Amino acid sequence: MSTPTYDTSISHPITVGSAEFTADPHRYYDWLRREAPVYCGRVSYLPDQDAYLLSRYDDCVNLTTDPRIRRVVEDAEPLPLPAALRLVTTDGMIYKDEPEHLRLRRLVSRPFTPRAISRLGDRVEAVTAELLDGMEPGQEIDLQQAYALPVPVTVINEMVGVPDEDRSTFHDYIQLLIEGISAYGLEAAAERMEGLIDYVRGLIDRRRADPGEDIMTGLIQASEGGDRLSDDEVVAMVFLLVTAGYETTYNLITNGVATLLQHPDQLALLRERPELISTAVEEILRHSGTVGGTEPTYAAEDVTLHDVTIPRGAMVVPLLAAANRDPAVFDRPDEFDITRSPNPHIAFSKGAHFCLGASLARMETRIALANFVERFPGTRLAVAPEELIPLAVPLMNRLPGLPVVLG
Repeated sequence: MSTPTYDTSISHPITVGSAEFTADPHRYYDWLRREAPVYCGRVSYLPDQDAYLLSRYDDCVNLTTDPRIRRVVEDAEPLPLPAALRLVTTDGMIYKDEPEHLRLRRLVSRPFTPRAISRLGDRVEAVTAELLDGMEPGQEIDLQQAYALPVPVTVINEMVGVPDEDRSTFHDYIQLLIEGISAYGLEAAAERMEGLIDYVRGLIDRRRADPGEDIMTGLIQASEGGDRLSDDEVVAMVFLLVTAGYETTYNLITNGVATLLQHPDQLALLRERPELISTAVEEILRHSGTVGGTEPTYAAEDVTLHDVTIPRGAMVVPLLAAANRDPAVFDRPDEFDITRSPNPHIAFSKGAHFCLGASLARMETRIALANFVERFPGTRLAVAPEELIPLAVPLMNRLPGLPVVLG
């Protein structure tokens, strides 16, 4: 492979999640795909550690299914985390390799039946209708806080069987889980997490004594060949549902509305042809999805790709957002087209770690967007598009808010 041509307007090493990178990530993705498809860069939350960034579609797909790339390198030193934070992070299913990952995935997949998803869809229909009934044309709102956020909050409450009287408390716990370490620091966050863990254990005891139709009951009862999830594994799965299902989905709804408002021709087309909502959601996932890359993975042995050797133990980050605009796979990759078909995006990753909640996220976003566009078809941004600056969060496409004027 030839030596990369360095763009003098790009600072090296490229740091994913830096303010500079976040301001225009697709400029970096384009350079990486063309000049350095395997690039030794950085991720902002680990500024002193090399991270090999993969940016081409085929490479990202191949590496997500390559047994040499693992979530854990077996002889690596474990992170010095308090027990409460281990339940949130390294004890979770997405941080496991085979065969433990497969065992957990088989068990936790059982409650995610079509019937369970359909029941949650009914709740999304109800909560979006209630939220929209409280809004009026001409009103200026932060759509993220007033509409996108309550949808997954309701779904999470339903999934884990939170009683009505506890929902405000559980929402505070959700915020703690999302913002904990960055807001409070490692030790203080761990101390606060103990209260959340105790609360979730109480929910488990309640559902074991009084089973319901929720996902929590399904997790408790799930079994295969006599194997069941331990209470700690159920707790870890609840944390995963919150961090993956809640944060990703409300940002996807937010990004979806923002993208449609910035592409009025596509919004008009969706109004005229509401049956396009499913392909519109797929295009939002490809073009403006919330997740820019997989969880950190590591090379279990030396891996050579495009004449670059990724050394054993090195962090490897497939950049899903870069892959989803690879011109080798997608015609007119930077264009937002809600009729795009086929649309083989990898916003939910691929392989063994394909997102377990993909169908749920699609359903929530589809209902929320369809109902919003139908009720307020003339909505417009309340700020200039260039003021919609994503937060500098590595591997996430997350707006701080979305001011709109309803119409």
